[in-house]
Amino acid sequence: MPESITFAALDGRVLHGTIYGDPETAHTALLLNAGTGIPRRFYRHFCAYAAQQGFVAMSYDYRGIGDSAPASLKGSVAVYRDWGQRDVPGAIDRLRAAAPGRPLVVVGHSTGGQQLGLSDRVRDVRAALFVTVSTGYWRGMPLGLGLLNLALWRLFAPLCQVALGYFPSRIFGLGENLPIGVAREWGDWCLEPDYLAAYLDGTGRRRCRDGRAFGEHYFGEARFPIRSINFEDDPIASRPNVPPLLGLYANAPQEVEWHNATDYGAQEVGHLGFFRKAHAARWTPYLDWLRTTAQG
Repeated sequence: MPESITFAALDGRVLHGTIYGDPETAHTALLLNAGTGIPRRFYRHFCAYAAQQGFVAMSYDYRGIGDSAPASLKGSVAVYRDWGQRDVPGAIDRLRAAAPGRPLVVVGHSTGGQQLGLSDRVRDVRAALFVTVSTGYWRGMPLGLGLLNLALWRLFAPLCQVALGYFPSRIFGLGENLPIGVAREWGDWCLEPDYLAAYLDGTGRRRCRDGRAFGEHYFGEARFPIRSINFEDDPIASRPNVPPLLGLYANAPQEVEWHNATDYGAQEVGHLGFFRKAHAARWTPYLDWLRTTAQG
């Protein structure tokens, strides 16, 4: 049975997660880093399936999301990079404590692959599966969606900061509502051709709106193999947006795949569909790759 857990991020913030599988018998520890605004329950079928294949899998909610959200998002001081710099390392530490000695692999969905490089725990990762991981640069999206994003970040997000104190993502189909600091920083990245690289300490050309230095990042220290899965009908992780993000992991061997929805026997897969239970038959080869790569 899945086990609900709590654990501490690096700054002590209490986060909620779920562990699937038996750490005593598992061959590999798998961390699932979620996409923006997507609660961990969305990944329950994938994690349960991984446990059936001999992994001990852990999913969790970033601060401000799902069970890790406060009673009211208004007043939250969280920013987007907190997920990678504080929440990801806390999650990795918790999983490694649950499954000591097991090789660690990561499945990163969307921002879950972006945020991984902000944690020094990349040194512990043996392999990563990136699912629709890219920048969110608005010009890399189809025209209509790109213009909507431009309006969201230039106009709507500032209005929400003043009027609501949080960002109502749900009304745009962008996952759960977000702390305003998370949304504003996400928007800042999406407006830059270099995405978050425009803000990285030492190489970036922009200042973070919260006044803090960006903080450490560890993309260049990632040397684990990355397998990147993408879909032609995904308007976000598009062909223009995928390479710049993967380029941050300059020292990591990479294999990039592009699929049509028909390859999955579906009319659409898009940005989220890979993790839907209907596509479980497609998960086994990727889990096998994670296992063999991590143990090789």
